[in-house]
Amino acid sequence: MTQSQMFEREALPHMEAVEKFAYQLCRDVHRSKDLVQETMLKAFRHFDTFRQGSNCKAWLFQICKNSYINAYRRRQHEPIPMDFEDEALQAGMGNELEHLRSARVLLADNSDTEAHSRTMGDEVITALQSLPPVFQTAVILSDIEGHPYDEIAEFMQVPVGTVRSRIHRGRCMLAGMLAGYARDLGCKAAA
Repeated sequence: MTQSQMFEREALPHMEAVEKFAYQLCRDVHRSKDLVQETMLKAFRHFDTFRQGSNCKAWLFQICKNSYINAYRRRQHEPIPMDFEDEALQAGMGNELEHLRSARVLLADNSDTEAHSRTMGDEVITALQSLPPVFQTAVILSDIEGHPYDEIAEFMQVPVGTVRSRIHRGRCMLAGMLAGYARDLGCKAAA
């Protein structure tokens, strides 16, 4: 069996799971699609390093997470584009300096905000993204993706007890951050 056939048999069945995981990391339809493509390309190129008989989905998730972190670090050093000309035209050129101070930032990737609102509230997304990465990954894999603890442990390369601890601590941090939001929604447990 060729390496290409082995890749099709082992990795491609996990494509949907990788897509969901990538979206949970990015929270952006376009970036998550790019991330999945990059993940699968890297996996195909380096499939010879995959240990046959091990968990291919966990291996793909690790590639996806590392690619996401690398892309995030690259983006931190990119300037944020602003369309000052459009803002000045809308202002009618009156008191330009004051208007430019209040200009809104236009995202170059034109994020699909409607998709975000259909999944979770902005407060929940912000709280989840503010978690330290080890807790964020554990909570996403467990509570959003629905993976069992043993798979998460294999993916994160830690014991199952550590996964349980990270999920518990992540949930506690989220509960603290979202208590006011839950009260505003009328949740009795948060009152």
